Amino acid sequence: MRQFIKKEQGNALILGAVSFAVLTAFGVLTIDIGRILVTHTQLQNAADAGALAGASLFCNQADPSDAEIQSRVRLVGGNHLTLAMDAPEKVDIPNSQIFIRRNAEAGSNEVEVHTQSNTRQYFMNLMSGQGWAGARRGNSDLVQALAVAACGATCGVTCVKPWSLPDRWDDNQLIAGYGPGSKKDNWKNNNKWDHEVFTDGNDNGLWDPGEAYVDGNSNGQYDQEPYNPLLTGYIPDPYPGNTLSPGGDLGLELTLKADNDSNPTPGQYQAIDLPPVNRGTPVTGGDEYRDNIAACNAANVWPGDWLQLEPGNMVGPTNQGMRDLIAQDPDAYWDPITQSVQGSKFQISPRIVLIPIHDPRIPIASGRNVVQVTKVAAFFMEQMEGNAEVRGRFLKVRNPGEPCVAGGGGAGGAVSFTYQLSLIR
Repeated sequence: MRQFIKKEQGNALILGAVSFAVLTAFGVLTIDIGRILVTHTQLQNAADAGALAGASLFCNQADPSDAEIQSRVRLVGGNHLTLAMDAPEKVDIPNSQIFIRRNAEAGSNEVEVHTQSNTRQYFMNLMSGQGWAGARRGNSDLVQALAVAACGATCGVTCVKPWSLPDRWDDNQLIAGYGPGSKKDNWKNNNKWDHEVFTDGNDNGLWDPGEAYVDGNSNGQYDQEPYNPLLTGYIPDPYPGNTLSPGGDLGLELTLKADNDSNPTPGQYQAIDLPPVNRGTPVTGGDEYRDNIAACNAANVWPGDWLQLEPGNMVGPTNQGMRDLIAQDPDAYWDPITQSVQGSKFQISPRIVLIPIHDPRIPIASGRNVVQVTKVAAFFMEQMEGNAEVRGRFLKVRNPGEPCVAGGGGAGGAVSFTYQLSLIR
C-alpha cells in the first residue's frame, strides 16, 4: 500500500480530468450567467420603454384611462424581444404587471412596469436554492426587471419672456342683477375685466369678505366677472368644468399686443422686469428688456410669484427684440395639419417661448407696479403683426424645470403648459 501511494504514474491524468471538469463547469456557468444578464437587459429595455410610453400619455392628455395606459405599455414594451428558453420571443406584459399612480394636484403621475421571463440554464439548475434572478423553474431561471416613469408638470421655469398676459375670465356671463338695460349691462363681452369698486384693506389686490365695496346694483353682494385659473383660465388640456375651452387651448391663436392700461384686456401684455420681486431685485431698462426677448434670462419664475411691471409700452425695444428672436429661426412655421411647429433647424425652436400669465383680478396701478403669476404658458411666435405685436399659438412643451409642488401657489401642475418625462427608477 505504501509503495502504491508513493507511485506518481497517472497523476497528470487525474489532475487533468479534474481540471477539465472544473473548467467545463465554469464555462457552462458563464453561459448560464450570460443568458441571465442578457435576458435581464432585454427585459429592462422593455420595462423602460413601456413605462415611458405609458407615462407619456399623462403628458399629452389631462386624464388618460387605465385601459389606454395599459394598452400603450403593452404595445411599446411588448415589441421588445427576450432570450427566453430556446428562441427569442416578445415580452409579455399583462395588466397585472402595470401599476398606475395619479397625483393630479401636483401634476405628477407615475407608471410602474414589471417584466419577467424564463431563460434556459444548463449548469445552475443543478445547484440548489435560488438562482441569480429568481425562483428555479426546472432547467430555467425566472429573470425580472422593473421600471418606473413619471410625467410631471414643471412650475419653476427659466427663460421666460418679459411679458405677462392676463389669464382668461368669463366675459360672456351676465352678473346677477346687471341684466339688459342696467348700467352694468356693458360688462358682458366688453373685453375688459369688470368688478365693483372696493377698498383693499389687506393690500392683496383682491376683494376679501368684510372689505368695503360700492354695491352697484344694490343686491347686497360683491359682484365681479367669474375667474378661476382652472375653470375659466387658459389651459393646455381638457379640464372638467371649463366651459370656455372644453377641449383645451393647445393651438389657440392669439395676437399679443402691448398694453399699459390698468384694466386687463385679453391678449394684451404688460412689460415686466426680471427676476420676480420675491426672488431678487428686478433689473429695469429698455436694453435689459430687449435682451430678455431675444435671449434667455436665467431668472426662475413660479406660479404665485410677483412680477414688477416696466412703465410704458416699450414699443422700440419690443420690436427690436422680436425681430432678433424670429431671425434666429426664420423658417419655422405652424402646421395646422399636425398641430405642431415645423421647418425649424433646432430640436426646439427658439421661437417657442415661455410667457407668464397673471391673475386678472388684481388691479394694476399707474406707474411701476406688480402682477401675480398664476401659470406660465408656452407660446409659438408665428410672425410680427405691427408695432409691438406678434401672432402666435399656445403649445405644451417638454421643459427641464422644477416640478410643481402639491398645494403650491397658483393652479400648479393641473394646468401646466410645461412638463418633463423621465425614468425615476
